[in-house]
Amino acid sequence: MVSDGFLIVTVIAFLGSVSCFPDNRVVNGTDSDVTQYPFIVSMRGPAGSHLCGASIIAPRWILTAAHCVSGRVASQLSIQYGSTMISVNSTNVVGVKRIIMHENYNPAKSFANDIALLELTGSLIYNYKTMAPVTLPDPYYEIDQVPEGAPGVLAGWGLNSSFGSVQFHLQSVELKIYSDDECQLRHDNVTTADQLCGGVDEGGKGQCSGDSGGPLVHNGSIQLGIVSWSIKPCTVAPYPGVYTKVSHYVDWIYENMQQV
Repeated sequence: MVSDGFLIVTVIAFLGSVSCFPDNRVVNGTDSDVTQYPFIVSMRGPAGSHLCGASIIAPRWILTAAHCVSGRVASQLSIQYGSTMISVNSTNVVGVKRIIMHENYNPAKSFANDIALLELTGSLIYNYKTMAPVTLPDPYYEIDQVPEGAPGVLAGWGLNSSFGSVQFHLQSVELKIYSDDECQLRHDNVTTADQLCGGVDEGGKGQCSGDSGGPLVHNGSIQLGIVSWSIKPCTVAPYPGVYTKVSHYVDWIYENMQQV
């Protein structure tokens, strides 16, 4: 199940009827607290319902996926911050002033350049307990390209299964970040060097619809990935979830944050 307004694309290059969708919950995650991930926020629609995950990168700037904001109007979006539980009645909410999507975002090409920035109408005040920025990786940082991959953690409020429901309590799950070669092998060479894969070999854990735009972190708070898409049903083996590789866009992020 994909949140209202999400673009759904079937990638013909994949096997048979297996489909690729933008990702909207953490499957088989555990209850978490925002103090563990103080950079995570919920992007909300006009009625205040959860649409996507996102992360704080500066007091006035939020990082998310382009497919989360494609076709949307900034004034109709808001961010709930500093919260373990999401609610339409939350007072921890700030509006969105401007959306900056990557100029080369292309959902028809494996959701290439699936990254966007949100400029907020006001500045967040960090307390470094429930609200703090995520750490961006060094430009073009890569994990060790070894078979065992690298450890990562995904957090979000997405569906707990393809036919489940949005989780109002923040969830997290430990995942393996795959080498680029393994990522491409498992997805029949559809993924690119600007994407990475995260999941578990046996399937059953990872991203689902609602998690889109949310952070995949490494070593505590270094954001290596933005939830982009996955094969449905969610977390089916042997297909790990696909993420935008943040390190390849660090320069783009800083350049666009400087726009007036």
